[in-house]
Amino acid sequence: MNRRLASGSSHLVVFLGIVALSAAFFLAFTGFRPFANPPLAAAAPPPSSPRAQAPPLPPRPPRLPTAPPPRFATANLLLEAFAAELRVGDLENAAKLGGPDFAALPATNFLKLLLTKANYRLPPQGPAFREVGSLSPSTRFALALEPASPSAPPPAGPLWIQATRDRAAAAWKLSAVLISPRLLAQATEELRRHGILLDPASLASPPDPLTHSIDFLDAVLGRDFRAARLLTDKSKIAQEKLAGLCIVFEEGQYHLAPDRPIVVTAASPQAAIALVRVHSDNLNADAEIGITLHPSPDGPWTIEALDFSRLLESYIQTSGSGHIFYSPIVKSPQGGESLVVYFDFNQAALAPRAAAQLDIVAALLGTDPAKKLRISGHADDLGSDAFNFQLSAARAKNVRQYLHQLGVNPAQIETIGFGATAPLDPNKQSDGSDNPEGRSRNRRTEIYLDF
Repeated sequence: MNRRLASGSSHLVVFLGIVALSAAFFLAFTGFRPFANPPLAAAAPPPSSPRAQAPPLPPRPPRLPTAPPPRFATANLLLEAFAAELRVGDLENAAKLGGPDFAALPATNFLKLLLTKANYRLPPQGPAFREVGSLSPSTRFALALEPASPSAPPPAGPLWIQATRDRAAAAWKLSAVLISPRLLAQATEELRRHGILLDPASLASPPDPLTHSIDFLDAVLGRDFRAARLLTDKSKIAQEKLAGLCIVFEEGQYHLAPDRPIVVTAASPQAAIALVRVHSDNLNADAEIGITLHPSPDGPWTIEALDFSRLLESYIQTSGSGHIFYSPIVKSPQGGESLVVYFDFNQAALAPRAAAQLDIVAALLGTDPAKKLRISGHADDLGSDAFNFQLSAARAKNVRQYLHQLGVNPAQIETIGFGATAPLDPNKQSDGSDNPEGRSRNRRTEIYLDF
């Protein structure tokens, strides 16, 4: 009995071992995990007809890298390409010449609106750009604009394109569009009529010494004495000196030189110096002006010093002044600077050049009733003291009378004769001999502007 039970138990053990080995082989080959969550069966798609089934999408092509803008070895080549695109109306391609940063500028978009909606265009012929100045490493160019239709007004002010030299790449790129306030105001109003609203504050160009120098010279060349005065530090630049600069520009018919007209040679947040090159076609002469600028307390820059001694020297040497000395401005013995007109020997009548100079003075000053002029007459020391006092007073009165004929109220003018008591130069040399040039400078009338 016991043997039978033992034999049955051994058979059972063998049987269970075979079952266990079979299960192990099954799990090994099927990867079955008895305790893992069974995967959810995917829902079978609803039956559909072949027509309703969308065709498979074609594979997406690989994205190609954006081509970089072409490289230009000079600013002129870059601007010529830019102008060519603008003239054919391809504004997008023109903007791309400056690269992604230039194309994304709000002022670049303003230029597009100016040429498409505000009724302006580039001249079909002739140069599209004119160099106006440089502030390292950038050079600024004025873009030529004209009305696109006869009924449209001319641009109220300039628009500048700035090109910057990338030294690492040895190439030029477009870096900024700068809009003068007058053009911005005019174009903003015109675009409003087309339903396009702009925020002028977002398009205003930040003040810098180059822009301030350009505005100042535009005012001087445009004979706008008051506008030029507003751009200077009144406590440091005498209005007589500013008027003298306007007179030389007017009489000599000077204009900015075509190449590198304004170069800001030294610039920092505290100060800047600009060198200005001018040329007179009438005199076939070149000259330079120095401008010193500082930021004013309210933010914009202001001009605190003007040096046009080289311009004045060049003008005096080339203008053919003859035997009558000429200089529109002098340092007065009484202090400060004054406008001056010169006279012939023993004469109180105005010479032609003096009359032309007073024409400019009257035009510069206008007819402000609050304005006061002080005119002092002078003579050399030939003749008696009484004669020289009488001659100097007559010279001052003749200047007063001429200004009155030009519209200046005589009540606004004070005259006085100093005789030979306030010479600019010695009437005699150190050895006692005569000094004709000194005497010529002493035969004069000085004009002080007292607002």
